Amino acid sequence: MILVTMTAGWQDWKLNGWLSSLPHSSRIDAVRRAFERCADLLLAVEPIWVLLAAAFVYLSHLLELGTALPWIGLALAVLPFPVRRIRQGYLRLSTDFDLPLSLLIGGALFGLIVSPKFDLSLGAFQCMLAVSLVYYSAVNLPQLASMMKWLIAAGLLGVLGNVIFVCIEVAGASDGSASAGSTYHGLALALLIVAAILTGVAVFGSRGRVRVAIGLLSLCLYVVIIVLVQESVPRLFTWETVSGRLPRWGTTIDMLMDSPFTGVGLGCWAYVYHGTEVLTHPTHVHNSYLELYANTGILGALSLVLLLAIALKVGVDIIRSSRDHPWYGFGIGVLIACVATLLVGVVESAPIGVPLVGADDYSYIISPAPWILVALLAISHRLICGRRALDRS
Repeated sequence: MILVTMTAGWQDWKLNGWLSSLPHSSRIDAVRRAFERCADLLLAVEPIWVLLAAAFVYLSHLLELGTALPWIGLALAVLPFPVRRIRQGYLRLSTDFDLPLSLLIGGALFGLIVSPKFDLSLGAFQCMLAVSLVYYSAVNLPQLASMMKWLIAAGLLGVLGNVIFVCIEVAGASDGSASAGSTYHGLALALLIVAAILTGVAVFGSRGRVRVAIGLLSLCLYVVIIVLVQESVPRLFTWETVSGRLPRWGTTIDMLMDSPFTGVGLGCWAYVYHGTEVLTHPTHVHNSYLELYANTGILGALSLVLLLAIALKVGVDIIRSSRDHPWYGFGIGVLIACVATLLVGVVESAPIGVPLVGADDYSYIISPAPWILVALLAISHRLICGRRALDRS
């Protein structure tokens, strides 16, 4: 503390000494120009800044570092928004999905209030706030088309890196102890989203050679997905997957009848289902829609209905737009990814949230998948249909 105080004092002395050598008006202009340069730099790197801050929130939750550090990450993620308000005159761009996302946050807040495990729910709520800031950072991107190319490339590298890590982990587990549970199913969902988007680009893109290369890459990803979920696919086609989940779904509906407005608590399905601090199977309902209702109550269910209605309208706009548009294939791919995720959600909770079970602990993480898909849908609509969302708040 003494060292920090001395360092801050030294910096203040240097700054004051430099400023004091200037006339009063020049000092004001120098401070203003310095602030403008810092603000412009922050806004230029905003997507990376907010993404790293959100990753800090998630990692703090995953590593169980307490609920104080995530607030620091959230404060860093929020910083570009007031800076933009001061520098550019608006806080954020409004989007078609503002109302359903606001309802979802409200439902999560109620889930936090009624939670039987407040610390667990607070971590999940902090993650939801972080990913919502990532959403608004993405839709606020200036020079959207050029920035999206870099973000898409970074996303592909990140997902492929995870695939390589899992393959090495599985290959190194000679005793068969590698878990192919929810973690790998979550990775399979991420790969499915990427593969679906690449499929849209390959089928509806405008460049022949690029389309062929992208098509081959998407086929490779589908093969990896099949390998990851090879034990689950046969059970799905024989209806064993659904029939095995029906009793759990029925019990969950009975649970929700006792708290139809608030849900059972954000991330607390397992505690209520077992009536104790459970660390064993099952730890989630294996249905994203029941999981969402359990987490966020009636507001979350209402937000889903409203979001689907708006997404349908946005999807029709994209489909009916010009097929010669350079982003048309990407937009169609995002629509395919949304439909695929909705179907996966019938038998998996991964699109909404993922329970993390250890030897002596249990935590719950909010999935960023829906927020990423909605952001990509809003961005595709803006790129293809020219929806600039001029109404600024």
